[in-house]
Amino acid sequence: MFAPQVSPGEPVPYAAAMPRWLGVALRLLGTAAGLAWIATHVDLDEAGEALGRISIATFVIAAVLVAANVVVGAVRWRVLLRAYGATRIPALSRLVYLYFVAFFYNNYLPGAVAGDVGRGVVTRDAFEGEGATGALAVVLVERALGLFALFALLALGLATTGGEIDSGTLWWWTAVGCAGSCALVAALPAARRLAPYLPGRLGRIAGGLPELHDGRAFGLAIVLSLGTQVLVALAGWVLLAALGPIGFSASLLVVPLAAATTFLPITVGGAGAREAVYVALCGRLFGMAEADALAASLGLWLAHLAVGAAGGVAQLAGRRRAT
Repeated sequence: MFAPQVSPGEPVPYAAAMPRWLGVALRLLGTAAGLAWIATHVDLDEAGEALGRISIATFVIAAVLVAANVVVGAVRWRVLLRAYGATRIPALSRLVYLYFVAFFYNNYLPGAVAGDVGRGVVTRDAFEGEGATGALAVVLVERALGLFALFALLALGLATTGGEIDSGTLWWWTAVGCAGSCALVAALPAARRLAPYLPGRLGRIAGGLPELHDGRAFGLAIVLSLGTQVLVALAGWVLLAALGPIGFSASLLVVPLAAATTFLPITVGGAGAREAVYVALCGRLFGMAEADALAASLGLWLAHLAVGAAGGVAQLAGRRRAT
């Protein structure tokens, strides 16, 4: 289902800027480095025991929250397609299905973007003129809004915990991330006008964005992006709270940053880097044992894999019905 062809000569915003083998090699090396760091800093037997202390019910709750994030993400996708003037928007049920299938590819294939590329290409008929270029560009806008929401939640966590937790240099990282993501979101509606002034591939991507037709819908998409990330943050908190007395606000100092590792181009879906964030921050901020922090991270990863597997099963079922 995610293998339709783009029309000849039609540019794809996600086209690789480097040889594919080099990108895969960098991600594998980056992931291996993160996992090696974990192996030298955490007792893996203790981490396994900590993982066993998380109840099945807690895992189920986390997986349900992650699945809800997928559904809200599909709603945001539909709203953004409307915002950018798509004329043939698929039914919400179809978009939810595609989002679950994309979640499978994003979590089981290197790069964490294969599913997003598939979503864009499959819905290329939504735009009359831009085709796959416009559909893929809308998916790219989704990811930009998701990054903005991650830093917004991190800032909320810092503001609500106040002086209860010594956050150290997190304020600086948050300020830089919020400033950058806010500037990106503010620039998106004017991307086509800015394209001639942007360098190379960035200019081509900006020029490929359709014109923004509905500012209110774009604003709603920003709100929905916050909703998707809140659901993932809740899933992360449920798992952290199962291993230590950590409040939801405090968990926002860790879970959004860990989720942001999926945007790194040098890991396989954030693996290794995500666990390193948990281990480094949970110990320093909450005094949590490194093994417990690793277990919480692995628990959230397993919840993502479970929801991704559901998307894979849905695609198989869809193919059987088609035959």
